[in-house]
Amino acid sequence: MLDVLRNPEWKSVVVKVIAVQVICVVTMFFFMSYQMGQINKAIINQNAALIGYVLKQEPHLENEIIHFITQGAQASEIDEGKQVLSQYAYTESMPVENQPILSNISSPMQSAAIVLLFTVVLMLLIYWEYRKVFSKIRTISQAAEQVVEQQFDRPLPEHDEGDFSALGRSFNAMADRLRHSLDMLQQEKVFLRNLLSDISHQLKTPLASLIVFNENLLKDDTMKPEMRVKFLERSQRQLERMEWLIISLLKLARVEAGAIVFRKENVRIREVIERVLQSLRSISEQRAQKIFIDDHVDLSVHADEAWLTEAFINIIKNALEHTPPEGCIYIEFEENTLFQTINIRDEGEGISSEDLPHIFERFYRGSGTSKSQSIGIGLSLSKSIIEEQGGFISVDSTPGQGTEFRISFNKADR
Repeated sequence: MLDVLRNPEWKSVVVKVIAVQVICVVTMFFFMSYQMGQINKAIINQNAALIGYVLKQEPHLENEIIHFITQGAQASEIDEGKQVLSQYAYTESMPVENQPILSNISSPMQSAAIVLLFTVVLMLLIYWEYRKVFSKIRTISQAAEQVVEQQFDRPLPEHDEGDFSALGRSFNAMADRLRHSLDMLQQEKVFLRNLLSDISHQLKTPLASLIVFNENLLKDDTMKPEMRVKFLERSQRQLERMEWLIISLLKLARVEAGAIVFRKENVRIREVIERVLQSLRSISEQRAQKIFIDDHVDLSVHADEAWLTEAFINIIKNALEHTPPEGCIYIEFEENTLFQTINIRDEGEGISSEDLPHIFERFYRGSGTSKSQSIGIGLSLSKSIIEEQGGFISVDSTPGQGTEFRISFNKADR
């Protein structure tokens, strides 16, 4: 009952109905009081006329007649009077209109007309109120039709009380979720189209090289063995590059499409970094690079260890490749009340301010990069892996002074 009373439509109807009923009751009260007063006055006048006429003819009957008026008559006396009056067709069954005492009094039809008038007013008020209710229903129907047409720019009112506002909130939430789903579907279409375009573009060059190598191997019968070996080695490198590209693209596609279920657990960052450095040891040793780890803080995050390792491999590998021989890479751990952060800083050529906003874009290669074979997918994959697990990554760089990547995780997610 209380839920119903919270509806403004119901409140409006109830208030107006009660107001009309109160006005009707008050009007009928004064009308009936007036009618009763008129009847009382007519009875007094008729009795006065009767008494005056009788006493004028027979004064000695005053004491006998007065008590009929002031105290009422007995049943036997009433019956005798009815017998006399019946001779003149003056009976209880005669029409009310023939009663002289009621000739100037309003008829029951007038009272019924007043009641009917208030009933009509009440019905008009109810009709007016329900017009507003049906107007709101039509608004909801039109909004639903617009949602079907994928038009989401006219939300329903949702800040008032009542069931219509609750329906508006639910409808708007449903429309927002539907719009989000449609946006996600559109994004997935765009992502798939771009992914296919990227794959075809990236595979075009190594495939062209392989075709040339194979044609030379097949058609040149006089090719020297050392040249044949050289062509085969180049083919092997192109095949390895294609394999790495395809695997990386598939990983990136799975992460960005949300097709991976991360098995999160408490992971010690120090152990992850040590495994990453072990897998990249051949690169650092070949370039005589040194890696310093400042792990005075023991960080432990809630993440998927295998995928987190994949992300750190790409970031640290990027730092090694952009750091000159005999250069240094610094890995530092930080912790505050909100975040746990891993800083990875190199001594490379740095990133220009024009390239910095695009560093995590898929297949983006900076204009000043020294890596001619760089494909530009590793950092994009690392960013997707980290963000899908609740972390975030940022980069700060100064040309000629190196680059620093900051990977942070919220401590509340542990």
